[in-house]
Amino acid sequence: MQSLITAPAMMQELHSNLRSTTLRFRAGQLIFDEGQKATRWYEVIQGTVRTCRFHMDGHRHLTGFFFSGDVFGADYGTYGTAAEAVTDVVVRCYRVGDITDDSTPKPQLDEAVSILFRAMSTAQRYLFIMGHRTAPERLAAFLLCLKQQANDDPNIFVPMSRSDIADFLGLTVHTVSRTFTDLARRGLIEINGRDSVIITDNAGLCRLAGEYQDSMTADVDTDIHPATDLCLGELSAA
Repeated sequence: MQSLITAPAMMQELHSNLRSTTLRFRAGQLIFDEGQKATRWYEVIQGTVRTCRFHMDGHRHLTGFFFSGDVFGADYGTYGTAAEAVTDVVVRCYRVGDITDDSTPKPQLDEAVSILFRAMSTAQRYLFIMGHRTAPERLAAFLLCLKQQANDDPNIFVPMSRSDIADFLGLTVHTVSRTFTDLARRGLIEINGRDSVIITDNAGLCRLAGEYQDSMTADVDTDIHPATDLCLGELSAA
């Protein structure tokens, strides 16, 4: 489920190295527009944000959903998408100049780089989803990503509309609704109202998405290439 909003004092303590402003947006409100100068980047504290592009014919291409802890708007020059609040949201806003100035202290740069790596991780999440071909595979991958976002709680919150999901997965609304019903019929999920889904067969959903059930969990004992330590300069010369 969505994280509770952090108390202001705690937010200041957790992000003392980077200057930021906390902003609130109502559901449906525009956060920034496509083509606008990218002078800020954002971290979701509470709620859900979507990014999208609009074609000349008015067709909308939804490019991503962002949840608590996700980073969006880390674009260069101008924003390549528009960002909108799906639900009422609280975001933390950072100035681009605070991390591009040569005089920026190292702790601030370290923290900024860590947050931007989270932005890259979010992008990889959606590349994983769009790499699937069929509607059931895409929806299964999408639900698994929501489950991961919900800290592996099988009862996942689905705040976006079926239309939003269809735009994002490149499907029709009818296909998305039919696929939800099909996954429920196969015993993989249970539809718990309009905005909640219970994953009843995680292993089966993983197989459908082409993922190992434990693929999200790192194996700390797994050997890496023997040359890696040499590359990183961690072994002394013989």
